[in-house]
Amino acid sequence: MAIKAFRVRMLAGTIVGAAALCWTASPAAAQDSPVPIPADQQAAADANAAAQGTQPPAATSSDSDVPPGTTAQENGPDIVVTGSFLRNVRQEDRASPILSVGQEDLAKTGITSLADITRFIPQNVGSAGGIQDLAKGGGADSRDTRSANLRGLGSGATLVLLNGRRVVPIDGFVNLNSLTPEIAVSRLETVLDGASSTYGADAVAGVVNVITDTRFRGLKLSGQFTHIADSPAFNVGAMWGVGDGGFRSVTSIAYRNVDRLQNGERDVTNFFNPSAGAGANPGSFILYARPRTASGGDVIINGNNYSTLYDRFRNAAGQVTVVDPNCGSAETQSRYVPAANSPGFGLGSCQFSFQAQNPIRPASQSLLIHNDTTYEIADGHQLFAEISIYHQDAQRYGVPSFAQNRNGPTPPIVPAANPLNPFGVDVGFIGRAIGSQGFAGTLYKVQRDQVDQRHLVVGGRGTIGGGWNYEANATWSRGEVNSVDKDTDMRLFQAALNGFGGPNCNIRFNGAGSGAVPGQGNCLYLSPFAKDNLTQDPSLIFNIQTEEIANTVREFLIGEAVVNGTLVELAGNPLDVAVGVQYRQERQVARYSDLFQNGFGAFNGPFRNTDLKREVKSIFAEANYKPFEALNLNIAARYEDYGNFDTLAPKIAANLRPTDWLSIRGSASKAFQAPAIANSTDALISTNVANIIDPLDGSIVFRSLQQFGNPNLQPQKADVFNIGTTLLPVRQASISVDYWNYKYVNQIQLQNGQAVINADPRGPNVIRDSTGAAQSVIVTSYNAPSGTQTSGIDIAGRFELETGALTVGFRNNLSILLKYDVDTGTTVYDGVGKRNNYQTSPLTAAAAPRYRNVAGIDFSLGDHALTVDWRYASSIRDDYQQVLGAPEVARIGAWSVFDWQYAVRFGSDRRFEVAVGMTNAFDKEPPRAIYTGYLSTTSDPFGRQTYGRLTARF
Repeated sequence: MAIKAFRVRMLAGTIVGAAALCWTASPAAAQDSPVPIPADQQAAADANAAAQGTQPPAATSSDSDVPPGTTAQENGPDIVVTGSFLRNVRQEDRASPILSVGQEDLAKTGITSLADITRFIPQNVGSAGGIQDLAKGGGADSRDTRSANLRGLGSGATLVLLNGRRVVPIDGFVNLNSLTPEIAVSRLETVLDGASSTYGADAVAGVVNVITDTRFRGLKLSGQFTHIADSPAFNVGAMWGVGDGGFRSVTSIAYRNVDRLQNGERDVTNFFNPSAGAGANPGSFILYARPRTASGGDVIINGNNYSTLYDRFRNAAGQVTVVDPNCGSAETQSRYVPAANSPGFGLGSCQFSFQAQNPIRPASQSLLIHNDTTYEIADGHQLFAEISIYHQDAQRYGVPSFAQNRNGPTPPIVPAANPLNPFGVDVGFIGRAIGSQGFAGTLYKVQRDQVDQRHLVVGGRGTIGGGWNYEANATWSRGEVNSVDKDTDMRLFQAALNGFGGPNCNIRFNGAGSGAVPGQGNCLYLSPFAKDNLTQDPSLIFNIQTEEIANTVREFLIGEAVVNGTLVELAGNPLDVAVGVQYRQERQVARYSDLFQNGFGAFNGPFRNTDLKREVKSIFAEANYKPFEALNLNIAARYEDYGNFDTLAPKIAANLRPTDWLSIRGSASKAFQAPAIANSTDALISTNVANIIDPLDGSIVFRSLQQFGNPNLQPQKADVFNIGTTLLPVRQASISVDYWNYKYVNQIQLQNGQAVINADPRGPNVIRDSTGAAQSVIVTSYNAPSGTQTSGIDIAGRFELETGALTVGFRNNLSILLKYDVDTGTTVYDGVGKRNNYQTSPLTAAAAPRYRNVAGIDFSLGDHALTVDWRYASSIRDDYQQVLGAPEVARIGAWSVFDWQYAVRFGSDRRFEVAVGMTNAFDKEPPRAIYTGYLSTTSDPFGRQTYGRLTARF
């Protein structure tokens, strides 16, 4: 308590003593480019233009002057500032680098979802969710979801806001596609600096703020069809704005449909990626006794004597494991790999690739509705409300059945009485319940996800008097995911092996019911042998695909109040301050059906129901002061109390403009990220799968990772430093350079399952079955003690040239990664230029190309516009599953693609626009990566995408 009291007094003293310091930001102007450019460049360019005697066009002064389908300007724009609670500070006084993308910029990219804009931000290093990455998981590949991930510090280190307010992270991160229809976006601003002093937790790497157009008047319609081979997509949107200066309401709606894309539909992912062991198909069988025919003779299959094989190779327990007799046949499309001592059959492994049947992305249908309404209740006082409603249905087409991930004391037994058992004795089965040929024509298992998200904000703002302003609001943000999947219930599976299969067999949990006779009437025998895959009764799917349901709800309830104004004038200049408080209640509820929880599922689980709550209380302040016109000084601080821990995040910054053509900025801050609510408990919070090498026998198989929380976790903190400059060497040109550095303390890392099993193969965190095969690995998060560091340089520039009626603009945004520490828990290594998928790399590590660049040229001639973009990520070392320190064996090549778009406006007031374009115009395949085929955080496998869009404004 003494420490908390001291921090509160320190914060109060900081506010009062801020006479010479400030924190400043202002609304970013939309840039005339699809590539984000630091926001201060536009203001600096405007200042330079003013010095040259030119002026921007005057703002519309009356309603009658506003063309249909445009943004009204009466009474000045609504002030939405990213990175500050202060108002009326100049754009060029910003001390933090901010990238700004406006509505026109989004239109030039041809993106079909807001999340796709991250590929035009080189400071965004990969994303969670979206395109499948088998090696990393990276979020749900069963639905349309995507995160931001600035600087590669993890999706949880980037705070995503909608109009400056938090949105519930339903996927463990905020799904960028769930925020607002693209048609409603006024601009998207990205703060490339620690922002915890303003927004609190999760703003370590920066902030992405989506700002909607609240002053649109009229009607706007838009539709786009995007052709992607085997996976077309279309989206339609509408925006309707009504009202005048006292009342305004803008409603937008968007519908998006995306077809699924499978690995088999792309060369880069359609390769033989063998599964073996419990994931094999055809499977393996444990012979517990000498095979024999009904007459007691030797069992000979395909000319091979399995009885004499048993005699020769059985172990001390009288057992021998053999692969399916049809392994290696053309019908099963499998590959028999004999053991070293194999007589040429039986012993070894059966390899089959389910790669082609797995998805690159799921099919999805999304509906998003958004409304902003403002009502002026009195002069200088407004009430406002914001509502966002999001719904998504998604279908993931994948392998028809899961592998056996947990067998219990013994694997499923195919009894000797099963007439389809060719060995004539009881055998144990290890493999997938549905064979490689597609049992009874069942080629896929379809997982269905339904996502519902609601976001409601109500509040008021206005003037208090004496130049002071206030804003108070309450936010309710709730997301729910209902996932319906299918797994093999090992009880029903065993019943079918015993002859009690099919949906109409009277089998109960405690045995056969009345009239149930093995293999007779409604009761069927199931065979796990490849020879019977296509000839069995289709109704036996009942025993192989059992429905299981997972329901997750996350909810935020936030109350916030801020006042800002001029505290005092010092030497004739105002000291502007903002002070605020916030209360945030977080809740996360997870509910799972029986098969997820009871341990009888072949693959999924175990999961446990949870209901977790947390309260966060914050106070924050910032101040701005200009001792003279060329120098802006700023300070901000925020104190947050989570109950079991608390933290203080201060920030100090300065911006110097000695001349109209030069500005110098610098900032230093402490940022932090609190552990996720589930991560702070001792509960089982998730179960996933990963490719694991068992050091005891060298086998490589998918195994479950059971992640438990860690109640001892502390917030990860970072010392953030940025220094930069903007130059305007000539008219219509600007160059911006920033050096950034993040130094971590107590960085939160998730253990790598491979590192856990390597450290102690038979330890308590490795769950093995009765045969000694590893079934699950227990992992948890931890605070890395090393103090890791990442740093780099951002360089952005632009130049515009006018030749008669033709305007040509050149732009470039380059991010250079100088340092990217990866802490394995025992060793820290520099991950720059690496895939960072060593055996011991934490799952939170990202691929780290040294160079990422986005450049472009814009041509404008009257109503015609042509844009060409170039996107580039440098090559990296492919260290997949290597031992740290091993020599390089492969590289993932550079990713370099070109996009273009042509657009023309026509009609009265240029209210119609047609645009056509291509993404990845030269149809370049992604560079190859070990195991996954390609690396989703640096490239994509879609190939050339051709699109057409029609927009109309009324």
